[in-house]
Order: sequence, then structure tokens, then C-alpha cells
Amino acid sequence: MPSMSSDVPAASKKSVLPGVALGVSIASLCLICLWPVGLVLSIVAMVKTGKPGQQGRGLAIAALIISVASIFFSGIMAAIAIPNFIKFQARSKQAECKVNLKYLYTSAMTRLAEDQPLGSLTELGFVPEPGNRYAYVLSLPDSFVPVSARFTALDPSEIQTALDNAGVEPGVEGECPECTLTAACVGNVDNDDTLDVWSISTAERTDAEGKAIAPGEAYLHVNDVKE
Repeated sequence: MPSMSSDVPAASKKSVLPGVALGVSIASLCLICLWPVGLVLSIVAMVKTGKPGQQGRGLAIAALIISVASIFFSGIMAAIAIPNFIKFQARSKQAECKVNLKYLYTSAMTRLAEDQPLGSLTELGFVPEPGNRYAYVLSLPDSFVPVSARFTALDPSEIQTALDNAGVEPGVEGECPECTLTAACVGNVDNDDTLDVWSISTAERTDAEGKAIAPGEAYLHVNDVKE
């Protein structure tokens, strides 16, 4: 009597590896750091399911496709994220200028209320925090705080050119206590050829388009981050 076992095909072996590889590959679409793990597991799963009697070939193929796609996806994400991150960093640096100009405005208004003159940045008690990346100007070259030595220096002629191009004229006009003060800051926040130019004034002003700039508003004339 012939043996029945010779006519029955051997049962296919199941492996959890293709499913694990697929799960890790899918997760790598969100967590880019996982794509090397997903790729390795997918390749191992492809090799293992290629042997006779192994199941999960379809899952292994899907895992390999997704893990390879995640490489291109991570490249696209990096191309989008890196420039935006650089801009975010540059915008955070601009906060230094806005805070210091606000301080100058408050100090000027306090002195005007006390019938004191607005002569210089020193008289206004202005001393920026160490490591300032902006130069602060009330008048050049007499009342001016240069960029900290930690950063690339800005020559006064560069600063004056940037102010002229932006149409900003810092200084004190009129007789105090009826005088007005306009202060400016100039800096290079992303190491290109464009200089960031901001100003603040105790008087109401208008911008290049005729829109009103309120007293005490730190106004951005030239955006180094944007350009």
C-alpha cells in the first residue's frame, strides 16, 4: 500500500518577518530614522520568502517598495524642512532687535515725560545684552553700538548705506520735550549680502506705501530673512 505522505504537499511555513518589515517600513514614512531598519528587514524578508514553502512574499515585496519610497520621501521632506528651519532660526534672531528697539522707545518716552533731553544711546541707558548680532544706531558715528565681536563686523559705511536704501533717518529732531526720536538697528541674520533694517520712533510715521506706522512700533524696512 503506497504511503499517502508522498502525495500531500508539505505545509507552507509562516513567518512574522514580512509583517514586521512592512510595519517598520510604514512607520519609517513618519519616523525617517527607521527607514534603514525597514530596508534591511525588507531585504531579509525577500530572501527568506524566496525559499520553497515560505509564505509572506507579497508582504515582503510591499515592505521593500515602501522602504525604498521612504528614502525619496525623506529627501523631499528635507528639501522642504531645511530651508524653513533656517528661516525660523533667522526670524528668532530678529527678536533681539525688536526687544531692544522697544526698550529704546520706552526709555525715550520716560525721559520726555521727565523733561530730560534725548542725547545719545548712552543717555538713554541702552546697553544690549552680550553677543548682540545687530548694530544699533541713533546717529553715526557718534551714537552707535556695533555688532558684537562674536559676529562678523558691519562697517559704519555699510550700515549707513543700508539705512539710506531703506529710507531710515535715525536721530533726534526738534527741541525737547517736543522732540522726536528715531532709532534703528541693522544686522545680517543669515550671512548673505542683504542687511536687516528695523526702526522705531516716538512719532507716528508712514511707510513707503503710505501706511501709518504707530509710535513705538518696531518696523521692518528690509527683511534679510525674506530676501
